[in-house]
Amino acid sequence: MMNEQTNWQTDEAKEYTHDTDKGSIVDLPTRGYITLSGVGNADPNNRDFIDRADALCKVADFLANAPENDLEVEGYTPFKRYPLQAMWQRVTPGRDAQWRYQLMIRQPEFITKEILQSAEFSILNVDQSYLWDIRLLHFSEGLEAQIGNVGTIDRRGRVNSKLQQFIRDSGYRSLAAEGWHMELYLDDVARTPGDQWHTILRNGIEPMDITKVMKRGVPIVEGK
Repeated sequence: MMNEQTNWQTDEAKEYTHDTDKGSIVDLPTRGYITLSGVGNADPNNRDFIDRADALCKVADFLANAPENDLEVEGYTPFKRYPLQAMWQRVTPGRDAQWRYQLMIRQPEFITKEILQSAEFSILNVDQSYLWDIRLLHFSEGLEAQIGNVGTIDRRGRVNSKLQQFIRDSGYRSLAAEGWHMELYLDDVARTPGDQWHTILRNGIEPMDITKVMKRGVPIVEGK
């Protein structure tokens, strides 16, 4: 009998909450992600971003459905494909700045580099110019504050302002200005209009005012 499917939407609902009114804090351990990089904006009109996102999602779907795709994976248990994420870093200054991004989709521990390499020889619906650049990397996101949003994320807009205010009120400071910030896309960005994307914005944080941290007592969701 096949094991019950692992589903991030129900099993890890607090980590992937889409609350657009209140921020929350997560602490995420080292995990495996398949990744694909690019330069540009998270815009439904940016075909390169959309095509790269679509390619990575198709590879992730193939891995999540390994038995149906005749891919042997030791220790495989059924799981719902994790959502697309992107780590962003500014490349050029100003309002029209260019951004470097790394698209990511989380993988269970039983998906290894060898499994990914084996799968790449069987995947036929992904442009090879993208396929051979996809890698499996392991790293920790660490301590982050997050908030939900509907539509694309404007880094000068309301969603970012709300997140920064939540971070300050909770006694932390944002590390976004010193490195990457994270965006999650809970919909299929290649097939959903941009103004309907359900997104999550995350910023790395560290304590700034320990007294305020203790007084506010914002719970920290520990990732699995």
